[in-house]
Amino acid sequence: MKDFIAKFRGKPLDEKQIAIGMHLCYMNAIALVDDSRLLKENGRHARAFSLAILALEELGKIPLILNMILYRVDDANAWQEFWRKFNSHQTKLEVWSTYGKLFLRVLNRDYETEFPAGVEPLLDKLKQLGFYVNFFSDQFVFPEDFAKDNSEWIDWLLAVIDERIASFKPLHGSLEDSERLTGRAIELLTVTREAKSPDELKRILSEWISQHSTQNATNILDSGTVTPNPRTK
Repeated sequence: MKDFIAKFRGKPLDEKQIAIGMHLCYMNAIALVDDSRLLKENGRHARAFSLAILALEELGKIPLILNMILYRVDDANAWQEFWRKFNSHQTKLEVWSTYGKLFLRVLNRDYETEFPAGVEPLLDKLKQLGFYVNFFSDQFVFPEDFAKDNSEWIDWLLAVIDERIASFKPLHGSLEDSERLTGRAIELLTVTREAKSPDELKRILSEWISQHSTQNATNILDSGTVTPNPRTK
């Protein structure tokens, strides 16, 4: 048992693992939302509610994983923090929404379904209400009863997820897409290290995007994941 549990402990990821992880999270988000719809269509609103929120969390893992191109292999503290965030429900709900937006804007589109700021703690609580009996407003509440009374939330969540999955598809719809994005992100990181001032950084980014004016390359800048922590010394 100890050996089995130990295999879940994280370690530094290489470029291939980063690409695989992002693609698998994308595919599992699709599977979760499909299961959510199947349950909703068969009157199991409570579990449908919770699985829809889990699908959002799975999408939130993708930008977290992409951020790992910035970490040195020997930076034990950074990797420990990454795996903590990877397993944090709150963190995953917070980071997923922005990723993919710029791709839709390139196509003169935007997310039609708004995701209100600060709603993440509520979603995490609603997810629990879909699985467990809770004490709410001075009484015990059965999950299905709560979900039926708030069915509009399920429809909203499914609309949100559909839009986000659509914007993620060109980036992670196949393993090759994820590998291409990972390579471009590492290339972008390399060229930005040459900047010695904010103005020079803007110029380098502008030139790089012009040279790589693909949807995948453009979207890297909208992921909100770049922090000053280079992967290699």
